Amino acid sequence: MLILAIGIFACSWAGPLIRMADEASFLYIATSRLVIAAPIMIVVSLIGSKNSYKSLKIGVTCLMVLSGIALAAHFAFWVSSISRTSILASVALVAMSPLFAALGGWLFLGERPNTRVLGGIFLSFCGATALLISDFEDIGNLSGDIYAFIGAILASIYLLVGRYARQRVDMPVYAAIVYSVAAIVLVITFLSMENVTFSYEANTYIFILLLALVPQLIGHNAINYSLGFAPAAVVALAILGEPVGSSLIAALLLDEIPSFFEIGVGVVILLGVYIGVRGGAISAD
Repeated sequence: MLILAIGIFACSWAGPLIRMADEASFLYIATSRLVIAAPIMIVVSLIGSKNSYKSLKIGVTCLMVLSGIALAAHFAFWVSSISRTSILASVALVAMSPLFAALGGWLFLGERPNTRVLGGIFLSFCGATALLISDFEDIGNLSGDIYAFIGAILASIYLLVGRYARQRVDMPVYAAIVYSVAAIVLVITFLSMENVTFSYEANTYIFILLLALVPQLIGHNAINYSLGFAPAAVVALAILGEPVGSSLIAALLLDEIPSFFEIGVGVVILLGVYIGVRGGAISAD
């Protein structure tokens, strides 16, 4: 749970960093993030788990490829949504992935959520919905909201497949393969739609580098590690803490100050996270 909490805190920096790097296109940011992270994880996996590649089964490998494709599509849609709507709305919508992860985990992994997990999901969903309603009134950018919603569905696929594969593959190997597949998919997509450029300001490249190091390598790796031990619905539920962290960071660094209503709803989301994660931990015991 501590590693999962560190992962959520690191991921909370993603939205603000993307906003600060918005001089670059959404595809450039999403692609660069994984192009930086993937080689690092390949090196780490080769240092610590050389024999793990030899024992990989075809079925599990195919699932990791699927997870990488889902991750690439998730980043493409979500990074695009950040440029079209507020950080709070985008991150809150993406954080609705527990609804899809819980259903998918029940249908495909046999992980039936207990009453506490379902209660936490419901409470957090109510809070996230309230945030979205208030944000719709202020911005109303439907395309950005739709992209974030699609990103939530793709994130749940990434979590569900990761939950199954991580129980059978070491985390460094899993991350190396998934990030590499996602990087390849995004590079192909980027080259088919845009021209490569290095004309951005230095700050943009710094923000993209931090995006790869903090939310990706620390945040996602911590979440992927947790997937080896906790049900996908519980991990996805914990990610609902990200909107609160992102909104606080955005308020401090970008002057996106949440209202008292948004702060109150954030408390509701965190309460739902606590109930759900605590309920999942009790169930695991």
